[in-house]
Amino acid sequence: MAPGFLQVAVFVLIYFFCQKEAHCLDEVLRLRSDLLAKYQRSVRPVRDYKDGITVYLNVALRQITDLDEKNQVLKTFCWLRVYWKDEYLAWNKTEYGEISSIMFPSRDIWIPDIYLYNNVDEQSDGGLQPGTNVKVTSEGEVSWLTPSSFTSSCKIDIGPFPYDDQHCILHFGSWTHTGVQVDLQNASDAADLSDFADNGEWWLMGMPVRREEKFYSCCPEPYPNLKFSINLRRRPMFYFFNLVLPCLILLLINPLVFYLPPDSGERMGFCMTILLALVVFLQLVSESLPKTSDNIPLIGKFFAGTIFLLGLTAMANIIILHLYYQRPGSKAVHPVIRKIFLVYLAKIFCVTNSSEQDDDEKDGNDSPDTLKISNPFVDLTQTFPFGGSAPNSPDPGSRDYGTWDCSGRVRRREPPRVTFNLEAMQTNSLIYLKEILRAVNVIVKDIKEQRADEHVELEWRDVAMIMDRVALFFVIVATVALSMAILLFSGL
Repeated sequence: MAPGFLQVAVFVLIYFFCQKEAHCLDEVLRLRSDLLAKYQRSVRPVRDYKDGITVYLNVALRQITDLDEKNQVLKTFCWLRVYWKDEYLAWNKTEYGEISSIMFPSRDIWIPDIYLYNNVDEQSDGGLQPGTNVKVTSEGEVSWLTPSSFTSSCKIDIGPFPYDDQHCILHFGSWTHTGVQVDLQNASDAADLSDFADNGEWWLMGMPVRREEKFYSCCPEPYPNLKFSINLRRRPMFYFFNLVLPCLILLLINPLVFYLPPDSGERMGFCMTILLALVVFLQLVSESLPKTSDNIPLIGKFFAGTIFLLGLTAMANIIILHLYYQRPGSKAVHPVIRKIFLVYLAKIFCVTNSSEQDDDEKDGNDSPDTLKISNPFVDLTQTFPFGGSAPNSPDPGSRDYGTWDCSGRVRRREPPRVTFNLEAMQTNSLIYLKEILRAVNVIVKDIKEQRADEHVELEWRDVAMIMDRVALFFVIVATVALSMAILLFSGL
């Protein structure tokens, strides 16, 4: 008998519950019908038309969909919370089964015409579109919670890029009602960020709100509006590793060009390769930034400074190579330049002058009279052992060198004394030796001119190498200063 009793008890409970639910449903339908019987959704819900309605607005930011720096457009997804009091939607809950709240479709009642003033979405006018239900209490308090996506304009400050902070505004206000008719107020001092989804490119620093009243030339009444400021800070690690770090490496490699020997022929190619690489990086940066002349980004200044430094390095190398490869017959080094470079700067940068070593070697090996050639002939008369003093040669055809005796033998007689004319011989020899002497003097002169040209070339090479060290010093100083500047600005 116990199971039958339990079944009856359950049946009775269900019956009374359904009766109560049906009664409640009837009360809700009756309340809804009574409230909307004479309701006009196009008229402000106030008993006295001169009275205003205070509307409270709060925004819960859910996600930053995209921030397009080039087009200066911000896309966000938000939850909007709008509160106001509707005097025509209040009731005595004792008359309607103690019903304290009821839900209405937002299309059935009056809602404030709040628009996003800085809307740039071509497919939307920026207004809050009815869609979700509205909760109404017995005191006439209305709560409207609706999700919405916004596409707003955002002024991008590219000055500190990629270590920049951006402040984007969501500007809300009533489109047709003045501040006397609809007083728009902020429900809190800041937006709700408790459910914000982190962005991979930006840190959300805060979203404060401020209320402003603006007067337009068309109307004397004020128009209140709310400005929600989305404060963003860029995450710079991506740009540091992909843009800043390669540029720093190229900047640090740049001074090494002065360690390449001028004879290698690779200096200018090295400079041009680094310069072209930086130009490519600069083009990548410029493609992602807005085309504005208001400000130059920090990374753009860094690339411009680096390119300028590389240009100066290339110019210095052109001058150095021009001085290093001076042609024979070039002008001698000016005394002022010789004194500045070969005396003072050579001591400061500890550079040994090869031209001075060449002078010392020539002073040690050559005496003043080494190349002096004089006439080796003197006025003298040479006597040969056969006697005589005249250089008269015998007749080569004469064979009268002896006589025959009775025994048939030839009796030789003493040969005649042969004499030579040394004066004529000396005259002929002097003619040939003068020609030889003239040729030797020409050779000596050419050697002296060649040595003088070599000395001038060595001096210009010394000037070029000292200038090379000076340029290396200043490039290193500029490189360190530029690198420290970008690291200090980046906060690293």
